[in-house]
Amino acid sequence: MNILVFGAGGIGSVLGGFLARMGHDVSLVGRDWHLDAVRKQGLVITGIWGDYRIKAFQCYRSVSELPKKDFDLVLLTVKSYDTAKAMDEVLPFLGEKTTLISFQNGLGNIEIILEKGVKPENYLVGRVIFGVDLEPGIVKVTVSADDVRIGELPGVETRLGAFQAARILSLAKVPAQPVPNILTYIWSKVIYNCALNGICSLHEMPYGKILEFEDTRKAMERVVEECYAVGSKKGIKLDPPGYHDFIQLLKEKLIPSTAAHYPSMLQDLKRGKRTEIGALNGAIRRFGEELGISTPENKRIQEAVLAREGHHVV
Repeated sequence: MNILVFGAGGIGSVLGGFLARMGHDVSLVGRDWHLDAVRKQGLVITGIWGDYRIKAFQCYRSVSELPKKDFDLVLLTVKSYDTAKAMDEVLPFLGEKTTLISFQNGLGNIEIILEKGVKPENYLVGRVIFGVDLEPGIVKVTVSADDVRIGELPGVETRLGAFQAARILSLAKVPAQPVPNILTYIWSKVIYNCALNGICSLHEMPYGKILEFEDTRKAMERVVEECYAVGSKKGIKLDPPGYHDFIQLLKEKLIPSTAAHYPSMLQDLKRGKRTEIGALNGAIRRFGEELGISTPENKRIQEAVLAREGHHVV
């Protein structure tokens, strides 16, 4: 397949790297500091899925350098706050038969992608929940809490089915499964990220530490309760169905399996970069305001992270 990875940072490089390793024609668009190293030495992938050096890429600094052609598959892996700008740049390369799969954190990306003109039948939604450390030309897969999940939007039959897309990734040695209820998985990851990322970033600690202190544990529990109130009111089928069960899942499985992992949000703060807090706790706050549901803990965390960034709540 002729594949474009737009936003080839950590996640995009891992997906593009394994797909290129299987013989697909992969083009990467990303930051100079990373892709310049990939051009010179190839992409090095290390970590829990094996060690590889892959050189079969075309690397571009921007879409202006791309050859004028339609792609079979476009993987969108940009930060949530860059979705609108990215779609403006990618749209000219989406043909009638091109499938776009978004692999992004947070809420609001789906709506932006559809508003920009992508047809639902040409669009699949992906959820990734593996961790990646990124250095110039090198990506390390550090931890994976679950397989990649891919699904169609509710009531939509896509040109490239979720089963086919998941099989393409699985054959490339990226564990992936098709699901009929992708929004359930998107919301589960959002709640997971809302519960852990902001708190651990503000306290500069790995996920496992959040359970060791009463104030951080209680804050995590309040975030989950508020997320469930908002998601339920929006009509999302949440799994597990009750917030108490999700908290137990966090304590017994999800946090222990990623206990040593530091959130990428903390890395962004330390580097003086913008975080995705607006698409996480900020989105829960925004939806809560629209629905008349109070979300004080999500609001507090959003404002604290934005203060650390040096921004104000909009």
